[in-house]
Amino acid sequence: MNSGEQSSQEKGQPGFYRAALFGLCPQCSERTLFAAPARIADTCASCGLNLAELERGSRAAGVVTIVVAAALIGLALWIEDTFRPPLILQMIVWTVVTVAAVLGALRAFKTYMLMVSYERALERQSEHGAEHDEGDQ
Repeated sequence: MNSGEQSSQEKGQPGFYRAALFGLCPQCSERTLFAAPARIADTCASCGLNLAELERGSRAAGVVTIVVAAALIGLALWIEDTFRPPLILQMIVWTVVTVAAVLGALRAFKTYMLMVSYERALERQSEHGAEHDEGDQ
């Protein structure tokens, strides 16, 4: 395979993990998906895709946060019971772990919901275009 074939295969929608980690737009794959660490931008600054119209994960983000918090509380209780680390160490570690886990989970969840919405919008457009093509004949 030559490099021209490889670059054409890499274009298109980014993978889920790369999109969530780097904030890649589902249409142009530029790093414009997030306006803040866990907030979807209104539009893609690169291609102009209306991301606010596609976002459906805002309402369920609280549930994701609660699930992550419950898992972290269970882990913190187990570590306290098993290892008995000093309180100051726990405060420092759990602050960092909590912020990272919640932001990571929210980014992953919101990216997943947005990508599903984008794929459905593309399917609707292709079905709508196929209906027009049949009607023209």
